[in-house]
Amino acid sequence: MKQIILTGLLLVFSLFLFAQETIKALHVGDRVPNTFWTTPRKFMVGGKVVPGDLSKFKGKLLIIDFWATFCIPCIKGMPEQERLARLFGGELNIVSVTPEGEKLVSAFYSSERNPIGKAFNSIVDGKELSGLFLHNKIPHLVWIDKQGRVRNTTEGDALTAENIRAALSETLSLTPLHYIYPNTVLMMDENPKGMQSFNLLIKGEIPGISNSMVRSNGSNTGLIIFNHPLRWIYSVLARAEFRWFSDQRIKLDFPDVAGFNNPSLKTEDLWTVDFWAPTAKSGSLKKQTMKYLNENSGYSAAVKVINTQVYQLRYASGKAKRELKTGGGKPASLGFHKGSRFINQPIANLVNDIQDCAFIKNPVLNDTGLLFNVDMELSDVRDLEGLNALLQPYGLSLVADHQELEMLVISKTDNLN
Repeated sequence: MKQIILTGLLLVFSLFLFAQETIKALHVGDRVPNTFWTTPRKFMVGGKVVPGDLSKFKGKLLIIDFWATFCIPCIKGMPEQERLARLFGGELNIVSVTPEGEKLVSAFYSSERNPIGKAFNSIVDGKELSGLFLHNKIPHLVWIDKQGRVRNTTEGDALTAENIRAALSETLSLTPLHYIYPNTVLMMDENPKGMQSFNLLIKGEIPGISNSMVRSNGSNTGLIIFNHPLRWIYSVLARAEFRWFSDQRIKLDFPDVAGFNNPSLKTEDLWTVDFWAPTAKSGSLKKQTMKYLNENSGYSAAVKVINTQVYQLRYASGKAKRELKTGGGKPASLGFHKGSRFINQPIANLVNDIQDCAFIKNPVLNDTGLLFNVDMELSDVRDLEGLNALLQPYGLSLVADHQELEMLVISKTDNLN
């Protein structure tokens, strides 16, 4: 169940105002205008563009599928979409729409990437329709009932026989996707007039979105992070605030960590934060966002110096059998993978690559004293023993130790709304 933190509702919401021009678009519940049916459009059929309009699709369930030639999920879904269109042919129409032009789509039609051959058809140059049904990602489906009313907006995987039957019986009850307007606060079509700041925290997945961005409307700048575990969000904010931070330097000071870490990405334990502040204070935006999380998420993060288990990366030149110092060349680092090479890189980057190994649970500290860049041949490693076997020919070793260290300690609080 989604929790939106707004004062008085399981949700904390701070709003002071700013103005922006309204973007006119259709929403769930709106009836499409007559021009939707009658506007001339370009249909690609059999690899050629022919003129037409949507009027022939009136009176039946209509599903608009927004796609693009670069969208792999869109292309993978075409055979199933074509099968469903035939299965329900007498009861619905599925119309694909891309903003891309005739030349690009024609090349796709003729290529091996087209999985349905001559059955492929689509509206091309469909930018006007994209503006009418705003969306942040593709594939994006718009469900329009036989009365011409927008009934839902969903991701592409919602196109199933079960959902089509529900739509035909007018019982489809999927959660509509939210469109995120550029430089506009979450859940709003436009910024309220005179806005100075805005803070919003939501627990529970927002369908159709999973990314992070910084936005600005001039007077205000906002950071939004969508649909991630709280651990991931705190990590993003800490990396911007503390140069020493790595994921191994989070310490959870409570036993029930599953919901906070959420490694399986359970939808009920995904969080979204949208934090706006005056642009003059945008330099500390991530610091302010962390403070906001501390006050409202039910958790609080603080830097503390504690004695903790660490790994020390050490260097003994007398034990080296292979040259470590770089011979120059274009820098390269692809991590620990079979056949990978680490070329002309500072030792600090090797520390980062080591910390990216899934089996490294403790912070890795650079105790080598090396000031020169290094060259190494890397490979896939699965455990500490294998990693040390790879490091030792270069005189390097990873040694377990304890040390007083700055850590980001996260505790539970009484501020859960």
